[in-house]
Amino acid sequence: ESFSPNDLKPCKICGRTFLPAALKKHSPICQKSLVKKRKVFDSSRQRAEGTDIPIVKPIKQRPEPPKKQSNWRRKHEDFINTIRAAKGLGQILKEGGELPPPPPPSYDPDYVQCPYCQRRFNESAADRHINFCKEQAARITNKGKLGGDTKAKAIPRTQVIQFCIFYIYIQSR
Repeated sequence: ESFSPNDLKPCKICGRTFLPAALKKHSPICQKSLVKKRKVFDSSRQRAEGTDIPIVKPIKQRPEPPKKQSNWRRKHEDFINTIRAAKGLGQILKEGGELPPPPPPSYDPDYVQCPYCQRRFNESAADRHINFCKEQAARITNKGKLGGDTKAKAIPRTQVIQFCIFYIYIQSR
């Protein structure tokens, strides 16, 4: 028998084209396969059949932890406010006015605080930094013990920066 492409009819489910006689057979099978989901074929299990290799259950992949939503808008607004405060400080210094109190530090709950230097980092950077800072703190305390020089508790970095700004302000008067 000869047939032309015009004789082919599309399947309503999958869209493939068949001769009308074949389409009658295909439609119920296609409908059944649409409803029933096939299991993933494990070729390693088939290869292991008939051998002494023990069949190991496949390791289920762990679902990835949900990513934290980005709060970029708040971070952007904090950045813009910091820039505006710095510009305003420069203007006040030019005019010779009184120095306003520093803006409160922005607090990001996603950051982890280092127990040694009080600085804040994202999780991956905090893991690396805290180990480094722990070693540095141990070295500094060991040097202090050797020299017999007992120093006060280390001043947090933010206080040092505030002191430097205050010192520069006093010097410029």
